[in-house]
Amino acid sequence: MKALFLPDWSANPYQCELAAGLEKRGVTVVKGSGGFYWLPILGAITVHGKPDVLHLHWTHPYLLGRNRANSVGKFIRFISEVLVAKFLGIKVIWTVHNLWEHERRDPQLEVFFNRFLVRLYDQLIVHCSLARKSLLQSYQLPDRLRDKIYVIPHGNYMNSYPNHVTRKKARAWLNLRYGDIVFLYFGTIRPYKGVHRMVDAFRKLHNPHVRLLIAGNPANKAIRRELRRFCESDRRIRAFLKFVPDEDVQLYMNAADVVVLPFQDILTSGSALLAMSFGKPIIVPRLGCIPEVLDKKGGFLYNNDEEQGLFGAMRRASLANLGAMGKYNYEKAKRFHWNMIAQKTHEVYQL
Repeated sequence: MKALFLPDWSANPYQCELAAGLEKRGVTVVKGSGGFYWLPILGAITVHGKPDVLHLHWTHPYLLGRNRANSVGKFIRFISEVLVAKFLGIKVIWTVHNLWEHERRDPQLEVFFNRFLVRLYDQLIVHCSLARKSLLQSYQLPDRLRDKIYVIPHGNYMNSYPNHVTRKKARAWLNLRYGDIVFLYFGTIRPYKGVHRMVDAFRKLHNPHVRLLIAGNPANKAIRRELRRFCESDRRIRAFLKFVPDEDVQLYMNAADVVVLPFQDILTSGSALLAMSFGKPIIVPRLGCIPEVLDKKGGFLYNNDEEQGLFGAMRRASLANLGAMGKYNYEKAKRFHWNMIAQKTHEVYQL
């Protein structure tokens, strides 16, 4: 069996880990470049050969353009390519990582497109039962389509990044005191991730022994400038606004006591599994798949509609036994291993 992953976003270890697990089961996985710009699916098939399964992951690059007219053109092209792929006998599967593009340039149009496309796909994969429910509701799909939506959890990242630097060395490298309580935000900084809101909440913590570490590349120059201005107002905040190479992920994770994920909107969070894989408790809103992955023994969940929800969670974290919570999360993350996830994915391929 041969599977073609589109698009190829190998910078995210998700695709690499899934591919490795599938290959152990005899599946040849090709992470396509997208082929020709004007025919991303059929171009990839031409370049890499006909697969048995076309496994789509993030589809918004193929659907959304610079304006509505351009988006409609891209949609017509995409749906035509999907139909040709099915005519060629290729099974088409979509893993729904997100209901819509994070930046939400045109969510109504994207939902309109996907309502048609999900009817063409042979199967869909989501990462939790709540995501399946959200998919049916958000796209206003008939309940009969539930039978082709399969729940397969998101995998951990325990073997995806180096992890040998000690807490002491990591803090020394980042110029952090060993005894301080360090909150960490890690990842690309985009509007939906709520980083500015997190900074506001942190500044309300009147504790000289807490630190906020922000590590990640801002999505644009405006976010970078604004975030620098926010951080300069509190010397307890350290910001490393740059791309973090894989070998340095351990420095920030192992220096931290607790990871903060202040999402404004989320369906599935690989960031939560990353933090758990490094044995960290998490502060995160009660959204999407989060409650099915994290519980109060390993996290501080809050409601986004509560004005002081994030601040309250950070304050509780500053008083908690974070080490014990991190160990609990590490053991729990072991359950989300890629052998199980690849096996379930392979079973969907064979339907």
